[in-house]
Amino acid sequence: MEKLNLYTKKIPKISLQKFLVYLAIALIPFISIMFYSFVWSQWKINEIAIKYPKVFNIVSVNDIKNAPQIIKSEIVNYNNKILGITKKIESYHDYYNETLRSKYFLQVLLNEFNNITSENNNTEFFIDFIQLNSNKYFVRFYEFSESPQLKIEDIIKNLKVIYKDPSIYLNSTKTLFGTFKMFEYILEGSL
Repeated sequence: MEKLNLYTKKIPKISLQKFLVYLAIALIPFISIMFYSFVWSQWKINEIAIKYPKVFNIVSVNDIKNAPQIIKSEIVNYNNKILGITKKIESYHDYYNETLRSKYFLQVLLNEFNNITSENNNTEFFIDFIQLNSNKYFVRFYEFSESPQLKIEDIIKNLKVIYKDPSIYLNSTKTLFGTFKMFEYILEGSL
């Protein structure tokens, strides 16, 4: 015979097996979202690790949730270091250019002295005075020879590469003995 529920106030009961099936069905979306978020975070970490392997090698990631923030902060630190190195390179570059500009006129002058004395053994040079300001230079020097050997046009041409208005001129001439003379030159210009 078939059991009929004719009693209207009877509370319907669910079996334990049905309850567990309903609970599993209800938990499947929640579990799938959690699994997807875990896989997504691992995927993002791997993507960042591929993009920035040096940063990822330095950072040890124990907490997966904080990994992107830790890696981004390390990237910011590296960018700050790069900016600091760039500023140092620029300051060294500026210092080098300033040093070159402030000492180049002496290098040109001494090279010319060396060339003349190597060609002619009877010619000597003596630098008497050097003055260097932040925007001007002044050199007084003497040439001891029978006739002026200094090539003024070559010196001015070499100095015009860096300086605005270089000038060199013969200030005075004195006879020391016989045909041997002393020529006083002035070299000046602005940096």
